[in-house]
Amino acid sequence: MTPKTTRKPPIARRAQSAKAQANTAKVLRAITRNATDRGVDELNISEVAKLSGLTTGAIYGRFEDHDEMAIELWQSVVKHQFRARLQRSVDYLCKSNAKTPQAAIVKDFESPDEVARLGAEFLVIARRNLPIGEVVVPEVTTWFAEFGLAKSNDTINNAAVAIAISASVGTALRSLVMKTNPNWLAIANGLQAAIADAKPISQQIEPPQINWSEPETDSPIRTALCGAVAEVVAKSGYANATVSRIVRRAGLTNGSLYNLYPDKEALTDDAMQIFLNLSSDANRKGNRQASLMLRADRGLADSFALGLLPSRRMWLDFRLECLIASRNHLPTRKKFRQSLERSRDDLCATMPDLPPEIINLLSSGEQAVGIGFTALEPYTSALRSCDFYSIMAKLAEQNQLLRRAR
Repeated sequence: MTPKTTRKPPIARRAQSAKAQANTAKVLRAITRNATDRGVDELNISEVAKLSGLTTGAIYGRFEDHDEMAIELWQSVVKHQFRARLQRSVDYLCKSNAKTPQAAIVKDFESPDEVARLGAEFLVIARRNLPIGEVVVPEVTTWFAEFGLAKSNDTINNAAVAIAISASVGTALRSLVMKTNPNWLAIANGLQAAIADAKPISQQIEPPQINWSEPETDSPIRTALCGAVAEVVAKSGYANATVSRIVRRAGLTNGSLYNLYPDKEALTDDAMQIFLNLSSDANRKGNRQASLMLRADRGLADSFALGLLPSRRMWLDFRLECLIASRNHLPTRKKFRQSLERSRDDLCATMPDLPPEIINLLSSGEQAVGIGFTALEPYTSALRSCDFYSIMAKLAEQNQLLRRAR
């Protein structure tokens, strides 16, 4: 007979003293402020110690490294509020019977707060930071499924949920560059109406096969450096992309970089602007082709197809990294803003029949939803099971009605 084993009772942890609790709260506030000012990637134990009024030893006593501080920030400050933000967006855009306060939607879309920005930043970072990803990716993947984004669901409903999540994430990311998203409630209401009215279009006019060409410049060295910086930043983030890694990836020397650029930041900004301009050109070409083909969506669904192109993935990740880096890199923010404004002006030239106020709304909506959409892929396999065309056809129809009523 096997003798019974006596399990020892777990050792009870001693409750924190009032002083320890106060210090923990100070540290958490300091981590939040440091991340808000510098970005999650640039959390710094020495800076957190300074902001909290404690020693670096006290911080190391709580957190092993930068990643552990970031995970605590996600779990204690960001996670619950960010999930609630995403849920409000899904409820407002996709559920006609949801009683989502409009004031909350206006704030969410038009003036995202710092928790919203940090939440969107975590979605970007978790794709390439293993410790953070181990926590964030499973949780967010579960959220998306709970919101109704699953391959087994109706294709229009899947598209509606994907658009709602993209709008929430994208308005937060876009505000890092543009600060606010004026009149986004009107965009949300337009999307809400298009989603509610969308019916499957059985004979969709398919867009031509999208061909993506790698960005090229007037110099082979410049092209190689731009491609290398995009790859390194996409894989490791802006802060961790060193000149040595970039030139090694390009097969060049440090001198080759410094002959063309004063520093890494200037190279990054050049590559970013080249890609953003090329992306805008691809979108506008799609709009023109859609108009000639009399496509019901006027090319608005092309942004989703472009966002899922495997050949474009590295550059899309690079764009996301530059976006979150623009929080504390003013030249990057300025260049990004200029490219977004250029994209708006190009759209105006492509659709001269629409009034400027409609173009402004279309451009802001396309930018935010497009940016947010490219951040979703690691968290769901359902994006290719979405009927964006039918919803975008309804949205294009609304814009035509607005033009005629003007």
